[in-house]
Amino acid sequence: MSEQARFTLFDRHVFETFAKPGEVIEVRILKALGKSEAWGGEYARGTVSGYFDDHEAFCRAVQLADRAIHGGIYFTLQVIDPRLIGRAYNRLKPSDLTTSDTNVLAYRWLPVDLDPVRPSGIASSDVELAEALELRDVVAEWVVRELVFPSPIRAMSGNGGHLLFRLSDMPANDETRQFIKGTLEMLAARFNTDKVHVDTTCFNPARIWKLYGTTARKGDEVPAGPGRERRPHRTACIDDMGDNQ
Repeated sequence: MSEQARFTLFDRHVFETFAKPGEVIEVRILKALGKSEAWGGEYARGTVSGYFDDHEAFCRAVQLADRAIHGGIYFTLQVIDPRLIGRAYNRLKPSDLTTSDTNVLAYRWLPVDLDPVRPSGIASSDVELAEALELRDVVAEWVVRELVFPSPIRAMSGNGGHLLFRLSDMPANDETRQFIKGTLEMLAARFNTDKVHVDTTCFNPARIWKLYGTTARKGDEVPAGPGRERRPHRTACIDDMGDNQ
């Protein structure tokens, strides 16, 4: 994908694709460590969370946070109760009080995460990432053609491929949950290879998703060397907005 084609949540139109005016998203940072201006100079050891409906405040907080020590920055993908913003109003703070399934109002997205098969706790190699993105595009074309979904958002999570198929804000109930779960299991059965798997666990309403524009930091960065593949920390990004322009 070209540099010109990349989108992140720091682009206002992308942010508003996920959070319409009057809606809120939670930003959740895992394995945060130390003090950072991003979370008010408090000391963090674990989870940092905040709720945002203001794009400028969101950008300031998240960009600062990505410079701190953390194990990944995520956001709530589906439509959540806007009252949650009272927990941390357009700011981040150390907190274990995060969005639960009962706080989700609707499913807006069918999320498909295509992850290279590798040991846990390490970044993907360039070859592994390329294989995941190749399968991502095969899955996207099949779902659009056979299941008649709109063209999805295509993204790179930092280590694998993402697809987000737009739904018509389906209610966050057991029926929709089973529909999402069953669809992911069907895609895994059809498309899993020995190198790339569809994650079948991404079906619960409060599932958090890699925040595009932030750094994936699984394990240590590894440079290429004799008999050793490069395993860098990459910035997650969207390379195609599909029908969500």
